[in-house]
Amino acid sequence: MKAAILEDWRQLSVREVSDPRPRDGEALVQVGYTGVCGSDAHIFNGDIPIARTPVIPGHEFIGRVAELAGAAAEGPVGGGVAVGQRVAVHPLVSCGSCVACRRGTPHVCCNLVVIGVNRDGAFAEYVSVPAERLIALPDELPDEVAALTEPFAVGYHACRRAGLQPGERVLVIGGGPIGLFAALVARDLGASDIAVTEPMEARRAFVESHGIGAVDPLRESCLDDLAARAGGEGFDVVIETSGVDAGIRVAVEAAAPRGRIVALGFPAERFAQYNVTFAIMKELSFIGSRVYPREEFCETVALLTKAVEDGRIAFDRLIADVRGLDDLERSILGVAKGEERGKILIRPGG
Repeated sequence: MKAAILEDWRQLSVREVSDPRPRDGEALVQVGYTGVCGSDAHIFNGDIPIARTPVIPGHEFIGRVAELAGAAAEGPVGGGVAVGQRVAVHPLVSCGSCVACRRGTPHVCCNLVVIGVNRDGAFAEYVSVPAERLIALPDELPDEVAALTEPFAVGYHACRRAGLQPGERVLVIGGGPIGLFAALVARDLGASDIAVTEPMEARRAFVESHGIGAVDPLRESCLDDLAARAGGEGFDVVIETSGVDAGIRVAVEAAAPRGRIVALGFPAERFAQYNVTFAIMKELSFIGSRVYPREEFCETVALLTKAVEDGRIAFDRLIADVRGLDDLERSILGVAKGEERGKILIRPGG
């Protein structure tokens, strides 16, 4: 099969390799579409501590079941998914025995394996995955939209971690795909006033084209602009996706008293500086958000299906382009530079 292999950091090659052979309890999936994510750029550069090389990256994907091996073909392990069925893949493999798993939060497993990060992923024509990670897709959900399940699930989980309630005001820091998807999910969940801060003019325009207000955080009037959007009362929920100190500082200053700040953007230096006094005086809550549990991944599939049915999200404009594996490296570099406004999908089969 044809696959893109990260041979070493910043060394990506596209070449023919042997088809993966699923082990007992695994499924072989023929990949339909794989999304290019900002974290793929971090993996490419060697900035993800758990990543390894060589590896076939790609963790945002859908496809069809080509084979079920051993126990996976017998029913319970495969969740009733059959050969030939369209599936999304929940790309997190947990150990089942660590403290996080025992407490019912396997998505933050202490020994988490992420398909496409430290196990071969889906920038390839085929990928082998544990069959229990398969999630059947409804017929009403088109392939291209289904391929957005994983990044939408990141935004969905952030909103759930915030305990977002209908009518609350939401600020999203960062207008890249994850920030935009989080804002769209917040709107779907009933948030009233939603704003996004984004320094790049093209991205601000793209966010606003989806009916969400965007503010330039580099303007001196940024905090005044945000205060006006929040009616002078601050934002109940702030979702921080940028990972930069300036973003954290804006989050603290723009949050309402007893506001909740959900952080899912990783700081480049793993540390961030912000006004602790403001956080104390306003009794702010800081909440970490990492990926998503399986049930929320499934709920995201349902959310996207409903959004397709009623047309409330312009999915056709969320997808910037569909490309082949030979275009993967330039796509990753474009995402890293912020040059891609929408989601890039790779079709490994050409």
